Amino acid sequence: MNSFISRDASVDDVINVEELMNNPDIALISDDISTREELAKAINKYVMLSRRDKRFSDYYSVQLYGANVYNMFLLMKDRLKSDFPSIIGETVLVSEPDLYYNKDAFDDGRVNLCFVMGYSGSGKSVLTREYEGEGIEKVELDDIVCVKDHYTMEQLKEMGVLLHSFFEGVGSKYYISREERTDTVNRGEVFVEFIKYAIDYAEHHKDSKFILEGIWTYLYFDDPSLFNDYAVFMKGTSLIKSKLRRIKRESVNGAEKTVNKILEFGIYMNDSMMYDKNVDIWRHHFEKMPGTVQKTEDNRRTEIRQNIMSEIYDINDAFVHGDKAAIEAIKKRIGDSKDITLTERNIINEECRRALADME
Repeated sequence: MNSFISRDASVDDVINVEELMNNPDIALISDDISTREELAKAINKYVMLSRRDKRFSDYYSVQLYGANVYNMFLLMKDRLKSDFPSIIGETVLVSEPDLYYNKDAFDDGRVNLCFVMGYSGSGKSVLTREYEGEGIEKVELDDIVCVKDHYTMEQLKEMGVLLHSFFEGVGSKYYISREERTDTVNRGEVFVEFIKYAIDYAEHHKDSKFILEGIWTYLYFDDPSLFNDYAVFMKGTSLIKSKLRRIKRESVNGAEKTVNKILEFGIYMNDSMMYDKNVDIWRHHFEKMPGTVQKTEDNRRTEIRQNIMSEIYDINDAFVHGDKAAIEAIKKRIGDSKDITLTERNIINEECRRALADME
């Protein structure tokens, strides 16, 4: 228990709201926030808190508003969505539905160029898996940087005519190795030039289909309306979730590389937050376009998430009041339950372990 609440056996908790709101170690999102700028400031404060202080914040949020801080952010974001401009960098923190624009047109051949966008680790390859083996030329934009280190011109030719023709022709100056790359070169120029080339190439090769996969399209093109004539698929997975997913995926390469990826995460996130306003601009543009289909989590996943959040509320309640026995009781109840999935059990047990560790 801490100084913001007082407990008496005969009465409910009494929260000193004024003191709570003024405390630098607590971050809340109230239901009277009136601008998206206020909302962005509040969620950014929460993200920077320690795990211990996040637990206190989530506990008080549930007591005052009936939802934890993250869910209050989603609620207020939706409430303000139609009235205020986009929060800069909201996709860094929050996962959104996947967007499919002009998918039917791409599938039936009316459109022959598709841009697939999302953070590294967001699941772009899974999203386009249905097109494997259909004779569609797919280019991962990450591969076109310092391409000479990875592919010979003959290998590029085997990979596809689009890539090979670019580096053999107008993009020959970008066929370089890392050692040949200089600080004076605009490092984003290759993406811009290749995407422009691909658009022109697809226009003159209507009998072929092309997929360009990578985040670079919406980082280097500010105006999404320039892509209205093509198919655009956007993964909604947030930057944080995507990068953690990638770190986990690459952890099989050993501890040293995993540590390097974690360090890279901090650099990459800071860099991405400078440019990710474009991600939000693109999403809000295509969300409103006719022909866009949004794909959200299936109902079972939503149910599992709600079950987990319910248990985490109880864990945070016990944590705030210093009740180790209650957390141990949750662990035992979850361990004995036959009605939950292995995923739920593992996540809740891990939350219990962390809560007990934070109480030490």
